[in-house]
Amino acid sequence: MDHRRPWNALSRDRIPFILLLVIAALAAAGGARAQDDVLCICDNQQGLSGEGCIIVPAFVPTPIYLLLRSPSGTQVLSWEARVTHDNANVLIGTWIADGVDADLDPEDLVVNCSAAPLLPNQQDVVVLATMQVIVVNAYERIEFFIGPVSGSSAFPDGTPGYSHTAGIGTPATVCSGDYALPVFFIGMCLMDAVERSDWGTIKALYGR
Repeated sequence: MDHRRPWNALSRDRIPFILLLVIAALAAAGGARAQDDVLCICDNQQGLSGEGCIIVPAFVPTPIYLLLRSPSGTQVLSWEARVTHDNANVLIGTWIADGVDADLDPEDLVVNCSAAPLLPNQQDVVVLATMQVIVVNAYERIEFFIGPVSGSSAFPDGTPGYSHTAGIGTPATVCSGDYALPVFFIGMCLMDAVERSDWGTIKALYGR
């Protein structure tokens, strides 16, 4: 009896499965890498934004944080980003960066912190700046955006970013996935919950 045929057949059957495992592992690794160097705004220093929306009572100072998640470098020597929000008439607050902001525009943050490099915390998050927000009208919605600094010489391709090694710039993405989309909200969080619920209903209807 030829015992090689069942073994060869079994081996051939396993090859596609092994290839699928390898492809899946490579895809997972690529996905993890794609999530490195992400700028976001959260209401805590751990980078846990929840649903990315908080309710702030009127005239109650509340801290929010500009963060770099999963940096690919071990430190931050300098960084830059344009950080804006709408409804400026209902919010009082200014970003305070850990370093020297070389740009006079309060929305263009071009910060040198090489004298005291910023380091990731235990959650692999670097706190870049803090804002104490005061909301004048708690019933207004405020949207925050992160994008590139126009005319940047460090990042001429139109991205925000940072430097972990002198002379080397690392581009950053944003947690919303698009510079034109808000990364964080204050107020009217129930509206987000309703929108997510409606989308969940639609997906359930089509069995997705």
